[in-house]
Amino acid sequence: MRLSVSNPVCLVLAVLLAMPAAQAQTQQVTPTQQAPDRVAPAPLGPTPTDISAETRRAQEAAAAGRSVEALDALDEAAIAISEKMPLTIRRATFVAEEPQGYGVFNPRDSTSFEIGQPLLVYAELAGQGWRRSGDIFRTDLVLDFDLRRADGQSLVAQQAFNTIATASRRRNREFFLYMTYSFSGLEPGDYVVRTTVRDRAGNKQTAFDLTFSVRR
Repeated sequence: MRLSVSNPVCLVLAVLLAMPAAQAQTQQVTPTQQAPDRVAPAPLGPTPTDISAETRRAQEAAAAGRSVEALDALDEAAIAISEKMPLTIRRATFVAEEPQGYGVFNPRDSTSFEIGQPLLVYAELAGQGWRRSGDIFRTDLVLDFDLRRADGQSLVAQQAFNTIATASRRRNREFFLYMTYSFSGLEPGDYVVRTTVRDRAGNKQTAFDLTFSVRR
């Protein structure tokens, strides 16, 4: 999707992908580290969640050798936590190429880019909500971005530049976002791109910043 913006400094190309882990390809990857530079606090604080019944049922099932039942109970506990926790970015980093699935990515070894070089961003999301329709669980995410100079001056911003909707018969929890930002007309220097994720199904939102530099 190409977006023309009123600020003459930039032309932005942004492509988004969100996938549950169930659709990811299996592949060996090198463990990586990088948390987002800054994550904006979610508007909703953590809510205490009682999962004692689920964990007790899981323990009893595991002790009796009923492994699938134990896993189902733990899954219910994880869903209960996910529904009440703030929307969270667990990891965000620049990547060297398009990721192949959740956790299947190659981190970029530098945050310095040549003029006109696209920025490939991978981010893992946790705590998203679901909207139930019969036996279908739907996610509904909206993405905004804001490009700033290192001193905080905003160069270009766009709300709802993309939406992500999924439908599944399971409440998939492992999601990733993949974004390609291409900014033309940027002068050499230091910048920050903020991506805001708004979850309309769960009534939550969060944001993360990644800093980068442009060189000749």
